[in-house]
Amino acid sequence: MTDSWRHYPYQLVAGEPMLVFPAAEGSHPDFQSDTWYLAGYLTGRESGRRFAFIAIYNRNRPGGDIVADFHTFALFDLDESRYGSFTDYDMPPRNMEPGAVPKLVSSEGHLDLSYHSSAGVSTWTACRDDAGALIPFTYDYAAFGVDSGGAAMELRLHLMPTRPPVPVGGPVHNGRIVACLQDDTYSYFQTGMQMTGALRWGEYSEEVAGPSGHIDRQWFPRYAGGGATGGDMRGQAHQWHTISLDNGVDLSVWRQFDRRDGNVLVPFSGITAVHADGSPPECVEDLAVTTTSFVRWPDAVRPLVHPPSKPRYLPERHTVSSVALDLELTGEPLVHAPAHALPIEYLEGPYRYTGTMRGRPVTGLALYEATDARYRDWELAEVLEVQIAHHGVESAELTAALDATRAALERHDGPAALDHANRIRAILQKLPGPAAADLAGILEGLTEAVRNDVR
Repeated sequence: MTDSWRHYPYQLVAGEPMLVFPAAEGSHPDFQSDTWYLAGYLTGRESGRRFAFIAIYNRNRPGGDIVADFHTFALFDLDESRYGSFTDYDMPPRNMEPGAVPKLVSSEGHLDLSYHSSAGVSTWTACRDDAGALIPFTYDYAAFGVDSGGAAMELRLHLMPTRPPVPVGGPVHNGRIVACLQDDTYSYFQTGMQMTGALRWGEYSEEVAGPSGHIDRQWFPRYAGGGATGGDMRGQAHQWHTISLDNGVDLSVWRQFDRRDGNVLVPFSGITAVHADGSPPECVEDLAVTTTSFVRWPDAVRPLVHPPSKPRYLPERHTVSSVALDLELTGEPLVHAPAHALPIEYLEGPYRYTGTMRGRPVTGLALYEATDARYRDWELAEVLEVQIAHHGVESAELTAALDATRAALERHDGPAALDHANRIRAILQKLPGPAAADLAGILEGLTEAVRNDVR
């Protein structure tokens, strides 16, 4: 690896004008959606307390001129397994009133963001030297929010790079991918961002530091929330995370789904692997993910768009594998059900990974996000099957009843599905412990979806 990336202008992909820095960090007015994402793990300098955080700045211009922006800031206390999340919107019709000023201000040509929320002005800006010149890939960040209990949250960081930006898809796709079912979406990420600063959350306040902050960027030709699905925000979904492994490899993992076609996997789905020795990134698309548990969406957190059904479940524990990378990882959440009030269901929180890569043991940390909420009748049948296995319940009678329920759902035979669901209910009533309550809750959601014809 050379140090050429430490100087502006920096051409990330040869011949690609959209991926020249610092302009790639700024706003793209010819694209209807532009997203800036920052995340990382932090440790209190004196106390040793462990935290994680995420920040999202989302600029949207559906139709080219309608302002539909939002900003999310969240903190995660890993020692107490709790989180606080704050989202502020700038949406019609309120922002179309005379004299309304957009809350999000984003500069072209370089990174300079400010979002004027009800909790304060959250900023993320490129640093400059004494002569006023931009310092490559070096930033100051400040965010403000209020958690669900009313406690103020504040995070101020100085960010310094140790690794260059990487195009999603590496040399195969060169950062120009299909995302949210849209061709010609641009995406890059940057890991290894060293962080120093201060965190305040309610009565707690301390200086913090972290070795590997993570930046992720996309800009979309059309509105990301429904520009490719006729306005249906839940018509597409994804799972995404960047895993920092202790062997020095960082993995950007993408899975995308067409919700209108049975959750079929669609491009871009794959892994971009970045190596500590500076060798070229790898792109593999033989990614396999198996969900081994689901978690219910907390009803207290309300997405902007009203859900079609109240009982919703999202992927939780899972395995990640790739033959090409000789990779096998198991992901476990560090905070329970971290939900955020985005336009649709958006679950994101800190995860720990353990497993092997190329025959050697590895561990890693990530911020894992998923938007593929399961609430349709056939999806909840799948959730029930996974949770039965997760709880270690073994019952031939239960398996037969669930198989019969799923067969009835495939035939769109609601009455038969409800009859078989009643058989499952009777079996679950005989089970001891918390597993019975969890499975019964999923079954109630399933029967509600059948009655309401939620497919």
